[in-house]
Amino acid sequence: MASVDSHNNFYYFTASLVILLLSSAYVSSTPGGEGHLFLQVVMFVTQLVAYFSLNLSRHWRLFVGVMLVLLMLSNLLREFTEWSAEPLIGLGVSLVFYCGIAYAAARQVLFSGDIEPNTIAGTVAVYLLLGLIWTVLYLIALEIWPAGIHGIEYQDWHDNFGITTYFSYVTLSTVGYGDISPAIPVTRTLAYLEAITGTFYMAVVVASMIGRVSKRAKK
Repeated sequence: MASVDSHNNFYYFTASLVILLLSSAYVSSTPGGEGHLFLQVVMFVTQLVAYFSLNLSRHWRLFVGVMLVLLMLSNLLREFTEWSAEPLIGLGVSLVFYCGIAYAAARQVLFSGDIEPNTIAGTVAVYLLLGLIWTVLYLIALEIWPAGIHGIEYQDWHDNFGITTYFSYVTLSTVGYGDISPAIPVTRTLAYLEAITGTFYMAVVVASMIGRVSKRAKK
């Protein structure tokens, strides 16, 4: 098996994110509660792949390690306690994790290095991470305002992960089918901020690629 380096690291990480998204579809199609553990395992594996595949500094690896420990503790709380605040804690840790990894990945693929297939895979990974960040934000909103999104009934966030992910990427890509829509000011604000971010991100990716091609041509 080829070793993970700066020329192939985003292949592994992007593949893990795609598997996570496919897993969310599987969990959504299973009876309530049966797919929770499976989704938690896939999410944890994705985070392990992020730890080993992204070329992070020692401080960033420490950050990811702490997030992994906190997520494991949150899962244990969920399985063995009835603490009502556990969903918000687990989602909050996931939000911090995805934001941190998205920042680290964006620095690697948008503002440094040459354009190569691994770079393209990295831009895809950042885009997928943006969708996951807003997925978690919508799930947090539903924990606080259960009727905050039309078309999504409040239930355990594991059961809602798949449909909320669908809504997030539809909004991020500005497709907006209308089958699911925000119902309160908070979720409406999240939705239009996500749409703006998706459009702006694509512009930044194109500008970054063109800038690096132009710099290479001048050299």
